[in-house]
Amino acid sequence: MGVGVVKVEDIVDTGNTVSCLIAHLEKKGASSISVCTFLDKPARRTANFQLVGDGKFYRGFECPDYFVVGYGMDYAELYRNLPYIGVLKAEMYKKDTSN
Repeated sequence: MGVGVVKVEDIVDTGNTVSCLIAHLEKKGASSISVCTFLDKPARRTANFQLVGDGKFYRGFECPDYFVVGYGMDYAELYRNLPYIGVLKAEMYKKDTSN
C-alpha cells in the first residue's frame, strides 16, 4: 500500500514542477498526493496537474501575474529577506534587447 505525500511550495506558477513531481511520486507508489502552496498564480498555468487519491490543493493566497519577491522568494539571490511580499519592477529583471 502506498503512502500519502504532501508537497509544500512557495509558489505554484506554470505548474510544470508540481506536475512532474506528482508524476514521479505516483510512479513511486504514493496513494495520495496533496500540494500546499503559499502563493498560487493560476494565470500563468501552462501545465495541468491532477492530484492523486484523496489529495487536496491548499493555497494561502492567489497571486496576480507579477514577479514577486520577499519571504524567501528572490530574484538573482536578492530581496529574499524582505519581511513582506513585494512586486519587482519589470526593468529589474527584463534584459535590454536594444543592442
